[in-house]
Amino acid sequence: MNKKALSPQEMTVYPSAKLPYRDFRRLMSQLQWSVNHTASRVRTYAALMKLAPSEEQAAELEQMMREEKSYFAMLEQFYMELHGIQPKVEPAALAFDTYEGGLRQAILWEREAIRQFRDTYLLTPSRRVRDLFWYGMSDGADHLAGLLLLLQRPAGEPAEAGA
Repeated sequence: MNKKALSPQEMTVYPSAKLPYRDFRRLMSQLQWSVNHTASRVRTYAALMKLAPSEEQAAELEQMMREEKSYFAMLEQFYMELHGIQPKVEPAALAFDTYEGGLRQAILWEREAIRQFRDTYLLTPSRRVRDLFWYGMSDGADHLAGLLLLLQRPAGEPAEAGA
């Protein structure tokens, strides 16, 4: 699955006929940001699982973490296809020590990711890029809603049926 990296000439206007993108360097920068940011969210959900006041809340966070790991794998593979090497992963340091503080941090990071994914989505006619970032954007919206519900739920209170 390792493919040759694109040459600088291929990166100038359109990296390939299958990936129309006017500013390839910007795409790679946004892709690198997405890799790092997604890795940060994986770490955040892992830490929140340990701080969660109930098993149910920990299970919800574990599901979010699995989804982020899956998305990370997609981003990493796409980066490797375009650049020929694995991305350098630099997740942000965690800056919380309470469950509520972690939820608030995760909410801010999900909102930031949704905006970034939206902007990347809108900058290209490439279906492949758009699909990748649409998936991240819609998954982020789902996580954002789940995090807000977790933040509103007092410790030990069960989720409502169908939530």
